[in-house]
Amino acid sequence: MKVNIKYPEQEFFAVVSGIDVTSISDNEFKELEKVCNTYGVTVIENQKINDDQQIKFSERFGELEISIGTNTKKENNPYLRPQISRISNVDVRTNEMIPKDDHKVVFDRGNNVWHSDSSFKHIPAKFSILSAREIPQEGGGTEFIDARYALETWNKKGSKYSLDDLKEAITEHSIVYSRMQNTGDIFGDQFKKDMPYVKQRLIRTHPYTKRSAFYAGSHCSHIIGWDLDESRKLIKEINDWIINAGSIASHKWSSGEIVIWDNRRVQHRGTGFNEAKYRRIMHRTTVAGDKPSFEEVVSI
Repeated sequence: MKVNIKYPEQEFFAVVSGIDVTSISDNEFKELEKVCNTYGVTVIENQKINDDQQIKFSERFGELEISIGTNTKKENNPYLRPQISRISNVDVRTNEMIPKDDHKVVFDRGNNVWHSDSSFKHIPAKFSILSAREIPQEGGGTEFIDARYALETWNKKGSKYSLDDLKEAITEHSIVYSRMQNTGDIFGDQFKKDMPYVKQRLIRTHPYTKRSAFYAGSHCSHIIGWDLDESRKLIKEINDWIINAGSIASHKWSSGEIVIWDNRRVQHRGTGFNEAKYRRIMHRTTVAGDKPSFEEVVSI
């Protein structure tokens, strides 16, 4: 296994070659897991896999989440496994492109703002594992940012709030809140009931690296116990600093690639593409976290 680090000064973004995830040995997997925990984003080149192979590989990292995405529940759609989130403008049943104003396409468009996957769940995600099945000729990339660097430089920024002020802050996250900001109100009453606001720590300490990061992004609505406007102003300040303080890693996909990112420290967003002209099929598995973030101990 060969590993190349794109941003070695930040211990961020690894590119791995020379392995086959469908037949990876125990020793190779331990080495890969160490890379994923250390560098935040891991690109694995040349992996042509199907859903069963992706699920089997992903389960080696831990228990997988069940997708909340539209048209992915097994009881409603026999074409997809419930562990697979299909981010695509192509109908899985007909293989035809979906109109760009379709609910599924509009929902997926919300991924084009900075976020951490599943921060709107009671137990937030650990790793996301995204497989590029079909990519557009133009656009359709993904950008990543390491939120650790923003925290580690925060006290030099000159904010009115220090890290000591924020260390124990508890926020609430909601996918309904975040989508309302960029796609409008596209949800029915039942979805809103099923996806209530959840509590998350504003700062999390990584269990492997022992380094801390801001845990915010577009799903983060407000800080519990703070004035609503003041807390949202601060969250915007933090989100802006996350993007401005560090190096944004822009990834242009190749068909057959797998990218694994650590949601405990990394934010990401899609770069968008011409949904009426090009096809894009991406299948994601998501490794669940170990416990609610507000039960974690923060060390800064």
